[in-house]
Amino acid sequence: MTTAQFKPFTFVLLILIFLVSVAERQDASSHVKLQPYIDVLKKEGKTPLAFVLDKLKTYDLLIFDDAWHPVVEPFVFYQDLIRDLEFQNIVKYVFVEVFPINKQRYIDDYLNSEPEDKTLLYPAFQDDFSGSGWPLKTYFDLLHTVYSVNQAFPVDERIKIIAVNAPTYWPDIRILEDVALFRKTLIGNDYTMYKTILAVLSNFESGEKGVFLTNTRHAYKGIKDKKESYFWNCGTFFHQWHPGKTYSIRFHNMALSIEKEKKNDSSVAATTAGMEKYQYRWVRMGNGLWDSAFRAMGNKPVAFSLKNNVFGAEAYVGNHVHKAAPNQTMFDANDAVIFLAPLEALHNSAMVDFIYTADFKKELARRYRILFTEAQLQGKLEQHNVDTIEALIEKTFVAEPEELIPQAKSLPPIDAWKGE
Repeated sequence: MTTAQFKPFTFVLLILIFLVSVAERQDASSHVKLQPYIDVLKKEGKTPLAFVLDKLKTYDLLIFDDAWHPVVEPFVFYQDLIRDLEFQNIVKYVFVEVFPINKQRYIDDYLNSEPEDKTLLYPAFQDDFSGSGWPLKTYFDLLHTVYSVNQAFPVDERIKIIAVNAPTYWPDIRILEDVALFRKTLIGNDYTMYKTILAVLSNFESGEKGVFLTNTRHAYKGIKDKKESYFWNCGTFFHQWHPGKTYSIRFHNMALSIEKEKKNDSSVAATTAGMEKYQYRWVRMGNGLWDSAFRAMGNKPVAFSLKNNVFGAEAYVGNHVHKAAPNQTMFDANDAVIFLAPLEALHNSAMVDFIYTADFKKELARRYRILFTEAQLQGKLEQHNVDTIEALIEKTFVAEPEELIPQAKSLPPIDAWKGE
């Protein structure tokens, strides 16, 4: 090699050495960031079933945050839990958020039916808060599992499904103003759920135990606004007023990051959940650090406490985050996390069509005329290329298969935290 040839070669070699050095420093920095999360999973992680059964020895009520009502995997876990003999010996009450309290008799009739008759459940699914029905198959699967498990027990020892949410009275809702008044009554539905559960558990004096199946809005235990006042919800009522009696567990999922409230837009129909009022996006916890830690552990299902570790110290992300006081953490929101599967592998529930009977379709057409303005209805008709409300309903409320959660496709990369 000549001197002239050696100089460019030396330069390229130096560049390669520099790049390797930079990569090694980046890898070392990434390791420093990620390792504490991995350490928590190694030292504190338990199988989800064992973790939950252990917590039931200490707490009277476990509050489960499914993080996203349509998600399938938490409901598969609930069913595994209900089939467990130890759970059956400890817990006799499964409180379910989505069912209005005045639909309890339909749930009871179903659980006592011989042979099993799921049509008895239809009113409980038809008269939901949205007014358009609750067609998630996961809830029928859950109830069927309870029904099946109960067959091995005497009637007075069977697991009970308890509807806890505010009542719905759709036959009495006749005009648009009635809808507005109905939604106004839901301001107090967290307190209704709290008092209902507390009464069934005899103010925690009977020793009886239960699980509450809900989502983030009702599960967090102590998030404060910028004036340092609590955003009071069902989980917060329990945590603040009955310390040591309840335990809040969140299933790992996408995290809701609300950026701001939108200006009123009359072209957008109001909903009971009210998400149309916000500009929001779905994000990964820790900018992907949580998901990276789970991946490093082989994405095996795991449950762990958020107390005194890096997961729990993560900045709070979720409901009210745009109005929340600064410096709050995920441990302020929940006590523990259950990881079941990577976000990209989570599923939305299949949708059933059988609750949409001929009579209910007629009732649904009536409700549509008071749930939406004429302009909003016209927009829906044009969107679905139909001419009548009846045709819109026929086209909209059909059976749909389970699918991967589409929002996961818009999430930031799992390794985005490396660029911080």
